[in-house]
Amino acid sequence: MQASGDGFWEVDLADGSAWFSDWFCARVHWTQPKHPSWSDLRPLMSHETWNVLLRNMRSHLEEQTPLDIKVQVQLAESHTAWWHLHGSAQRSAFGHPTHFAGCVRDVTASRANPSRVRD
Repeated sequence: MQASGDGFWEVDLADGSAWFSDWFCARVHWTQPKHPSWSDLRPLMSHETWNVLLRNMRSHLEEQTPLDIKVQVQLAESHTAWWHLHGSAQRSAFGHPTHFAGCVRDVTASRANPSRVRD
């Protein structure tokens, strides 16, 4: 996973608990919380960005549309980054979503330099 240059995340939809990879935690400048939740990411995003992310997640869970979104995150006082998040839900035998997992890639450099291909 480290060689991919991506961060990984997983959310248990039953209780809201989450797991974030070391890459992910290093980028947001916090150590892995004992019992993290998806909402721990809320302070990194503007209200509008957070709502767009939640709408996209809800759309994936309810309508099975792809979760594939670029969001702006505030990693430090003066450091803003752009992340490309994508993921999908794992579903029960009855089709109900149980877990949500995916990865994130920092695409800040490619947004600043459109001639870069890796985005």
